[in-house]
Amino acid sequence: MATITQQKSKSLGSYPYASVMTSITIALIALGVLLMLILGIINFAERVKENIEVQIMLDNGLENEQITQLRQLLSEKKYVRKFGGQADITFKHKDEAARELIRDLKEDFITLLGENPLRHSFFIRIKSEFCNKESLEQIKKEIEQVKGVFEVAYAQEFSEEVNQNVAMVSFVLSAFALFMMIIVVILIHNTIRLALFSQRFIIRTMQLVGATDSFIRRPFLLTAFWQGLLSGLIAFIIIYISLPYLNVGFIRLSEMYTPMQILIIGGILIVLGVLLSVFSSFRAVNKYLSMNLDELY
Repeated sequence: MATITQQKSKSLGSYPYASVMTSITIALIALGVLLMLILGIINFAERVKENIEVQIMLDNGLENEQITQLRQLLSEKKYVRKFGGQADITFKHKDEAARELIRDLKEDFITLLGENPLRHSFFIRIKSEFCNKESLEQIKKEIEQVKGVFEVAYAQEFSEEVNQNVAMVSFVLSAFALFMMIIVVILIHNTIRLALFSQRFIIRTMQLVGATDSFIRRPFLLTAFWQGLLSGLIAFIIIYISLPYLNVGFIRLSEMYTPMQILIIGGILIVLGVLLSVFSSFRAVNKYLSMNLDELY
């Protein structure tokens, strides 16, 4: 009988470490997956934008030296994407372009026309920040004024569609992320508040023996710090392990992140876990510190 009584008294003020950490970890995993999804889609959109090509058709009769000078001029433009330290510019001879067009049309238009109507062209890829309607139009006008350039063309409708879709998806996911953040804050706060409910008599006992409020808070805040830190770390590890399976349709999001971006997401989860845990514990402990004895029951 004495053993049963002793076990009950021992468990009365026990802190549910496992359940609190599990709840915090699950909440952070849900938020982390959403953040990874948003970042992955943004990165995918940036890659799609940088695949938009601008075709620069050249005047007929240009010498090789003039074409080389024109290429050098284009490579110095700030809006041209760099790949491996080199400007992403491709030259296509008009004969090569004609062969590709004949293969696609399955008809020899050169024989019908008696000549090759195509022109030598440069294909340049633009940095993602310039892949909007206004910038592309400005680039088009600027390049068409260069001596030796006949015409500039790009897939205008495609670029506009990409930007519209990215804007819409980003807005929806950002709104959902904000909503999810509110849910996570509420979940973590309520979990810790309920966990500290079992500690309210311990807090009262410490007050009765003369302990200061800061002294009483210290062990609870320290516990909250380690819980948030470990929960954030566990959530990040689980997300990192699951990263190869984080795909949306044909988009393999696992291939869209840089190592630095992954580390930043991990840092955000750990910092959020610590801050939310400590803040919620601080509020909950203060609540029980200010209660009178009747309110504790």
